[in-house]
Amino acid sequence: MLWGAFGFMVRGFAVCAIFYVLYLCRMLGAGDIKLMALCAAILGMEDGLIIIFSGFLLAAVNGACTLIREGLLWEKMARISRFMIQWGYDGKLREYPGRTEKSSRISMGPYLFAGYCIWLLQVWAM
Repeated sequence: MLWGAFGFMVRGFAVCAIFYVLYLCRMLGAGDIKLMALCAAILGMEDGLIIIFSGFLLAAVNGACTLIREGLLWEKMARISRFMIQWGYDGKLREYPGRTEKSSRISMGPYLFAGYCIWLLQVWAM
């Protein structure tokens, strides 16, 4: 029982630590990180990471389709490229400049739920 609780806490803390850098850059919200940590803590790291990265993939596909439809894909790609180059040049963390735009925000909760559904289908298929 004690080892199970310890493993639960370690998995949750590990996911929080991994994604904390994205939170500092204001690229990911604290609630999204807590939800991802809970998925990994309850289901284990392997299954939790399948859910997390499935959710990220679905959100990225949806975001790219939205940007293509609005004709903003290359503008946003140039902005993130400049941000990454400047971040590497300065060597210090900074906030992502496009975070204040309401149209560029994506709530990760529904995509993480879709990733969970994909994981369930994979488990049930076995």
